[in-house]
Amino acid sequence: MTHRIDERVTKAVALIWTSFDPEAMQQGYDLLTEAAEAGDPDACCFLARCHLGEAYVWSGGGFETDEEEAAELLRESIERGSAMGVLCALRTGDLTPDERERMPFASLKEAFDAVVAQAEAGDPFSRYVAGNAWFWGDLLEIEGPAWSDRFRTEEAYDRYAYPIAARYYEQSFESGLANGFGNYRTIFESGLAPIDEQTFEGWMKRLAAAGNPLVTNDYGILLETRYDDAAGAFACYRKAFELGDTESAYNVGVCYGRGYGVAQDLDKAFEYYLAAAEAGHPKAQFAVGNFYFEGRGKIAQDPARALPWLEQACYNENAEDDFAPAVELALCYRNGWGCPRNDRRAFALLEEIEERIDEVWEPLDAQICHALGTAYAFGRGTEEDIPRGIAWLDRAIELGSEEAARDRAQFRKRLIGGWKRR
Repeated sequence: MTHRIDERVTKAVALIWTSFDPEAMQQGYDLLTEAAEAGDPDACCFLARCHLGEAYVWSGGGFETDEEEAAELLRESIERGSAMGVLCALRTGDLTPDERERMPFASLKEAFDAVVAQAEAGDPFSRYVAGNAWFWGDLLEIEGPAWSDRFRTEEAYDRYAYPIAARYYEQSFESGLANGFGNYRTIFESGLAPIDEQTFEGWMKRLAAAGNPLVTNDYGILLETRYDDAAGAFACYRKAFELGDTESAYNVGVCYGRGYGVAQDLDKAFEYYLAAAEAGHPKAQFAVGNFYFEGRGKIAQDPARALPWLEQACYNENAEDDFAPAVELALCYRNGWGCPRNDRRAFALLEEIEERIDEVWEPLDAQICHALGTAYAFGRGTEEDIPRGIAWLDRAIELGSEEAARDRAQFRKRLIGGWKRR
């Protein structure tokens, strides 16, 4: 069973998934709504994608994430006969046994073949969806048990499927649709498809030139890390930000902070860090907190203003293995900087830092060693362990901490019975 995609839907898809312009994206959404009200099945599927979050549509478009609404729209698209809706529901986990019974396709294979037919006819999004089905392993379910028996390991499947997925993604890129680029990168890095560096970088450059802010930022990272092209990298980062990718502001801020590809300007760096931090970028949140924690550029030292940014950075669910915010936050809690002193909260962070003390930068390494020393020696936020505390105080003294020396002087070691406070 095949279905020709309506021209309104094709136009709407281009506006929503290739324009990266909030106003144009809203126009596309309105077109989909109009087509859906007229009974178009694919329009319902694409409306659902608009409400499935940033993995399915650019967050800069401003569409509200609503999984219940999306699931209802997918059900409607399937019942009306959208093969695209079937594959999308399969990917999101919304293709329930009841929905399979109601779909007007004899099998998943029939729905998949319909999408492939649309892809072969030149539809960019169908090419992307077909690529996804191969990339994510949906073909194992679409083709049934025979394929599960055929591919005994994940690598065996990937070795077969990745080249096919890559071909579909490249076909979608030709129309400026870059949704599959992250998966394409995974395929390239796996070495399981015949994609050389020149081809991969060529597609990245082409999609960046087409105005995709996310790929533009990635291209800047490539220019920086592989070619040390400071001017090119900075230009890409700034262009990505101007195109609407708020989080790329962090990379612009780093360039201003380092003087990389542009004259060093700490105040400009702060402006861009703040823009990225407000968009939820964890490293940018730390950068803003650090500016207030230390006092940098025109930003005066202000622990009270540093604290909320450090907390956001420290507990951001998207943060990588970066404990830098915990270092400054622990010192705030431990010393009562910008907040009431809280030994328990301080020690909870100090305990995480303890095994990574060699990664702490000067002069905070001495302060952290001192904080660990007093925590153990005086039982601040944890059980008292004087020998362990003395060891940390001694290390802080070696790093030049006069405060640690004064605290260390409060203890003496007896000939019998161990350490004792004077």
